[in-house]
Amino acid sequence: MPGSEKEYKYWGKRASAHDNDFLYIVGLTVPKEIKSWLINQFKDTDVVLELGCGTGFYSEMIADRVKHLTATDLAPEMIEKAKEKLSQYGNVEVQIEDCYDTSFADNMFDAILLVNLLHIVKDPIAVLEESHRVLKSDGRVVVVDVTGYEMPFLSKLSLGFRYMKKWRSPAPYSRNFSPNELAEIAKEAGLMVEESKLIGKDTKAVCVRSRKTSNGD
Repeated sequence: MPGSEKEYKYWGKRASAHDNDFLYIVGLTVPKEIKSWLINQFKDTDVVLELGCGTGFYSEMIADRVKHLTATDLAPEMIEKAKEKLSQYGNVEVQIEDCYDTSFADNMFDAILLVNLLHIVKDPIAVLEESHRVLKSDGRVVVVDVTGYEMPFLSKLSLGFRYMKKWRSPAPYSRNFSPNELAEIAKEAGLMVEESKLIGKDTKAVCVRSRKTSNGD
């Protein structure tokens, strides 16, 4: 299933100011909390694939904690920003890939990273199934998605206002996952969920770690 133009062109148009706009929309606190969780999900021996890397905002958080990182996105504008941001890391490659249908061989990576991707794609299960395919047996899928789930009504309203102020129109596909919903999607893709939690004091994010079991090859 190829990535749709709607999905990557919407975000490509927002690449130039994406990081500043994103921080304006969600605030400064939740990215710091995401980083605190993320950096404990990887080992220095890991060969990691990131799908939907965007500008490399989250790639940079783990780049010096893993053996090798391949950061990918389908929007050329995002890839250019990511290349600039990650050029200082000798263990990082940045390239265009379709998260539904990558060019990688089966059983290739120790871990897959997906941050703020599954809630904006048309078919998140298909993306996780592709992650499952390229993941080594016993490898991990690390997922983080910002969500309005359990946010107070006024906070959610304010976040929506800030989103529209910066990005003018809603994304073609967008949803607010709960921890249970994201865990169920991972299970449907054949993964074993090890952790599923909600973080954030105001703006929230769902964090899920799942694993490809030995009988799931």
